[in-house]
Amino acid sequence: MPKFVSLEEAMSHIRDGAAVISGGFGSLGSPEELYSGLAARYEKEGHPKGLTFVCSITPGDKTDSMEPYQGFNIGPNKLRAPGLLDRLWVGNLTDAHALAYMADENKILCYMPPMGVMCNLIRCAAARRPGLLTKVGLHTFADPRHEGCAFNQRSREEGKVVELMEIDGEEYLFYKTPPADVAFIRATYADEDGNLSMEHEAIIGTELEVAVAAHNSGGIVIAQVEAVVPRNSLRTRNIRIHNKLVDYIVVAKDPMNSRQCYATTKYRPELSGEIKLSGNATKVLPLNMRKVIARRAAMELTPGVIVNIGSGIPSGLGSIAAEEGISSALTCSVESGPMGGQVQEGLSFPGVANADCFFAQTDTIDMYDGGMLDMAFLGGAEIDANGDVNVSYFGGRCIGAGGYIDISQNAKKVFFMGTFTTKSSTTGKKPVIDCTGDGLAIREDGDGKLVQKVQQITFSADYARENGQEVMYITERAVFRLVKEGLELIEIAPGVDLEKDVLDKMAFKPIISPQLKLMDARLFNEAVMGIKDEILNKA
Repeated sequence: MPKFVSLEEAMSHIRDGAAVISGGFGSLGSPEELYSGLAARYEKEGHPKGLTFVCSITPGDKTDSMEPYQGFNIGPNKLRAPGLLDRLWVGNLTDAHALAYMADENKILCYMPPMGVMCNLIRCAAARRPGLLTKVGLHTFADPRHEGCAFNQRSREEGKVVELMEIDGEEYLFYKTPPADVAFIRATYADEDGNLSMEHEAIIGTELEVAVAAHNSGGIVIAQVEAVVPRNSLRTRNIRIHNKLVDYIVVAKDPMNSRQCYATTKYRPELSGEIKLSGNATKVLPLNMRKVIARRAAMELTPGVIVNIGSGIPSGLGSIAAEEGISSALTCSVESGPMGGQVQEGLSFPGVANADCFFAQTDTIDMYDGGMLDMAFLGGAEIDANGDVNVSYFGGRCIGAGGYIDISQNAKKVFFMGTFTTKSSTTGKKPVIDCTGDGLAIREDGDGKLVQKVQQITFSADYARENGQEVMYITERAVFRLVKEGLELIEIAPGVDLEKDVLDKMAFKPIISPQLKLMDARLFNEAVMGIKDEILNKA
């Protein structure tokens, strides 16, 4: 039977050098109270120290600062004190910039396998398996022929955690299972027997796998809950984790540590599937470059598809679909597990309003790996002449791929979305580009994002060609597709000069389609495009 204890007592059971394996995903499911307690004990006692932190994808609110280590007080950013952590096994650090800075500076060892691989490695730890055999990550930074998931000098010197193997003439990657000594999980309620339910959570995350991994490794499981409820008051089907898998339960004192996501302090039952709201659960986007890109991507939709929509610019696709009345043409799936409904943006991501159903995060990844996705709409931060894409490493910054590789490598069609330029390296100013009603007017431009060679391969164009994937790259002023020889320019925006605004901003010369055409003028107008019939009538 688990013990209901104070936060201080729960933290007292963590030894030096332990591997803390945690649930949470982006803005959702973060065991905030436990992170705070661990940081407080270390500040007071100098122990536990030298910990390994393991998580499929770090919680956090994307807090950034001009001064490293200043202003970070969300999620595992709280564990930034020198000496507390020694190494990371995580799928992404976008939401935990303090840890990213530490990895950049070699203060902690850092391995970052793809997020789906991390989910399954946690499951491997639960099952006491030595590792995971998969094709996910071939020809990317995860491949030992490249970085082998090692994101800084310390991790490269220690040795790679992934091996290349061949079975029946086909290549696979074998990822080694990380350790699991202490589990940090968050639940909604614990009953008096210590059974845990997740009613208010917006996703079915890796909490069960995390708990079993630590339990079966002879470690301890610490759960944070909103409240304790009477024995037998929880519906059996709502119990996600049995009391036999839990050692210590802490009731969160600060309600902010139990909020559903970082975007709001008010519980939204439409995110947890408790209710469905009528009408549109997303906001209409203002007319800007982001909306233009999302609109152009929406024009590629076909009826009946299962799509994954990524964070950032791609997350606006749900708003466009609702605005154009074509939401019924697609079923959205997010790697966090919800399927159907409307993907949320910003700090509500990866939540989904009015989802049709909730799969577990790890189960969803398995379905992706098997080819469930018809289309994927993802960010494209850096693209090169070969068609490779980098979203995982920039100028010494350790970011990681999250679910990017799992999704982009296995979807039948992939659409990379992003602005054509970024802020100027000379002036520091962002591009100023206006929609004129039927095209674009570029008032002030920045540096191009299409480079000769990406800093790191997150998406391998060669592997896509090998597997016959259809790939398109969509920006506000130019659209490309992947062909055998490289990138082919197939559209440019009205009002844009091909040489000055496109080709001169690229570090390489693309193939220019003989059928090069102008992007649809409706993309640049305030009015609804009216593409419903076009989309729904596609064969």
